[in-house]
Amino acid sequence: MDLEAQDDIERRQQQLIALVWPDGISERDRVVMDAVPASNRKNLLDRLEAVWRAERGEPLGPLADLARLKRAAFYNLRVAWRTHSLAGLVPHDTRSGRRVDASDESPLRKEAETLLRSNPLSRNVDVARRIMEANPDLVRTDAGANYALTVLQRLQRLVGDERRRLTGDPKFVRAAFGGEMVLDLTAVQIVLDGTERALAVAAILMETASGIVLGSALGRKDDGRALQREALSAGLSFLQLNRADLPPQPDTMPGLGWMLPPDIHAESLIQTLEPHVSELVMGRAGGFSFGQQVQQVTGPRIGRIPLNSRRTLLADMDIDEYLKSRVAPIVALEEARGIWMREVERHNVDRIVALTRANIIGGGVTDGRLAAVIRASLVALQSA
Repeated sequence: MDLEAQDDIERRQQQLIALVWPDGISERDRVVMDAVPASNRKNLLDRLEAVWRAERGEPLGPLADLARLKRAAFYNLRVAWRTHSLAGLVPHDTRSGRRVDASDESPLRKEAETLLRSNPLSRNVDVARRIMEANPDLVRTDAGANYALTVLQRLQRLVGDERRRLTGDPKFVRAAFGGEMVLDLTAVQIVLDGTERALAVAAILMETASGIVLGSALGRKDDGRALQREALSAGLSFLQLNRADLPPQPDTMPGLGWMLPPDIHAESLIQTLEPHVSELVMGRAGGFSFGQQVQQVTGPRIGRIPLNSRRTLLADMDIDEYLKSRVAPIVALEEARGIWMREVERHNVDRIVALTRANIIGGGVTDGRLAAVIRASLVALQSA
């Protein structure tokens, strides 16, 4: 495929994503899209366009032709699309490759550790993709895109496991601490009682190398701005009380990933923040993006509380239906805050041990690089 054809496919992909997911494509579907080889991408885009247009009532015959399927097969494709997941549109495969070995002594796990140590700020999916590229026998050349996606997802889980293991390694934490913070919002599995029951939403300020929650606050979905302000203030207090900040260094600044509440626009924050960070990544790409930055480091829970990141913008959904398949405390807001902060403390216990052994807690400064970013974030939030 020549470069011009690749550019055409890339433009068409972006146009379709904007049409199908106006609030932003989910991280999982982005992984699916990226895992499909360029040579097969056109087929996937044809299928995506066909099912999307079918939803809007266009004649099915021409759309089945676009997807290069018979009418019965196109019906099955439309059924698979009801979940609006790209995985249902990728053709099934019949051939595979080498099994992903996730044992403690796995060479793949050693590769993940090496890559994370050399670049701790890499996304899990990017590390997984590099491992996949370095081990072509994991996916045979005649295996299809669906199998390649399965391998990538397994590798991504392996990388996530290895990242969580490294948060307890003082040597890794000492070398990587302070490289990046994230400020995220996510629904959590606590139901707020009252006239209108809803899932609680938490703001979380996290240092990503150690996984420590520097500050957090819990409330309702519409309180995102206030919750993030409270989490930032708590993070500042944590650094000061524990002398856990790094000395100021003009040429070494942390990065910041900030998942914005729906009522804040990135443009209003950038000018204030850019002088204080090495990299600034701001997002509000839709409901599926909330919580992903935290989950990359922590996994699906903080303490014993599951994170319901995909429901962050749907926190005021039908709670009775939600509770049919889940167990969650149903409590007033103040009690919910107490439950949440106890689980944050539980989550932080091992991280505090690692940071103490690394001579960061107690061996740092009270007002350094991280505090400068937090203060700038508070100023930006106040003016947004």
